[in-house]
Amino acid sequence: MTSESAAVEFRIDRRSGVATYLQIVQQTKQALRLGVLEPGDRLPTAREVVEATAINPNTVLKA
Repeated sequence: MTSESAAVEFRIDRRSGVATYLQIVQQTKQALRLGVLEPGDRLPTAREVVEATAINPNTVLKA
């Protein structure tokens, strides 16, 4: 496991019709499939995701 947070940038499309938390889940799974994330990598903290995406902290925690 690495000690640094992985460089994942979540992009939220509010017009997509897909729930915000599901977009985060889907993007995390995609990053794993593409090798951007490896099993054991640390994800960004909830606070980092909230600051980067301007979404509700509870939504991030739900993901």
